[in-house]
Amino acid sequence: MTSTRKALGNITWLFSEKIVTMGLSLLVSIILARYLSPSEFGKLNYLISFIAILAPFSALGLNALIVRELVNSNRDDGLILGTALLLRISGGCIAIVLATVFIWNTDLLITSNWLVLAAIGGSFSSLLLFDFYFQSRVQSQYVVTTRIIVLIVSSLLKLTSVYFELPLSYFLILVILEPIAIGGGLFFFFNIKKENGIVFKFDLKYAKELLSQSRWLILSGFMAIVYLKVDQLMIGEMLGSEDLGIYSVAVRISEVWYFFPVAIVTSFYPKLLKSKATPSLYRYNLQRLCDVLFWLGISVALLITLFSPQLISTLYGKEYSLASQVLSIHIWAGVFMFLRALLSKWLIAEGLLKFSLLTHGIAAIVNVYLNYIWIPEYGINGAAWATLISCALSSYLVLWFNSKTIPMALIMTNTITFPYRVLKNKL
Repeated sequence: MTSTRKALGNITWLFSEKIVTMGLSLLVSIILARYLSPSEFGKLNYLISFIAILAPFSALGLNALIVRELVNSNRDDGLILGTALLLRISGGCIAIVLATVFIWNTDLLITSNWLVLAAIGGSFSSLLLFDFYFQSRVQSQYVVTTRIIVLIVSSLLKLTSVYFELPLSYFLILVILEPIAIGGGLFFFFNIKKENGIVFKFDLKYAKELLSQSRWLILSGFMAIVYLKVDQLMIGEMLGSEDLGIYSVAVRISEVWYFFPVAIVTSFYPKLLKSKATPSLYRYNLQRLCDVLFWLGISVALLITLFSPQLISTLYGKEYSLASQVLSIHIWAGVFMFLRALLSKWLIAEGLLKFSLLTHGIAAIVNVYLNYIWIPEYGINGAAWATLISCALSSYLVLWFNSKTIPMALIMTNTITFPYRVLKNKL
């Protein structure tokens, strides 16, 4: 099987998962939003955002590096996986300690006990290491199977809780258990499907080498989550749980599409790395991927913008009607998130890890600042504009200010100006 056909098959698996998960997640989200009320739904999403902000500490910036090492490195797979796993477990423990210290010194929207439990549950995302093993083998069917099983079970439990009119605490518990279940499922499939001879080993020297390469990605990953999730935490603290619930409805619909660019780039990343030896082919692959991602993002944004009022009122009801304005703004940040999926992999392939930190750092600072001044004045719409501007800045505009990233800026510009170039050639 050719690498292209294998990648396309991998995408089919990933997209199949997302079609199922998107439909089921949206259905459950709609039912939960209607059942819990905007205020309680806001508290639930506050917890989800808190877990997301802790995730980079468990990942330690190793995600794409693990794939690269398994594809290109001559090292033993057991050494790569064993070393990376111990590092990620250590990162999860650090996240628990940091979260506990932060929680006990801060007044937050929901009680500290829930947030401590969320930090412990989130630490199990260290087992997502096995997701990247399957990525390196272009075998996403096992990841898809795990996620779908967990989603179905979790969804059934949530719907059962709604049926029996259980309180918010039951839904918080289910959210905390999800990363534990996914990590356990991936570990199960790894043990069944792993290649013969893989035995986990740890090498301190190699661990230091990985951390040396990933130190910028650790901060970059944290900054990326900050500029994507800090708006929800700030809305919760500055406006309250009801506004956060309304905002979260719009963000759920907007962000559900973010998986598509990740699936496309993830599946073609091994092929992209191999084509790097031939510059012309490498640039061609980059341009083609960029074209697909950008115009897919534009198509989604246009459709959602046109139908956002009807979408919100039909799915969530009048209580959430204000979410349509937020959605029509926030969805355009997705265009730049589609481009960001390719940019992130390109920065790793080019060894520009410091620049990944720089772009995310700028975006995080700008987003926090704009949220701080716009949320009190413009409410949840201000938070949506802050997200859009910070995404555009970090995924495209900032590339023009460094000579090493201008090649990617030119590729993106070729994509963005494609209609103009076609029209110009015809005239």
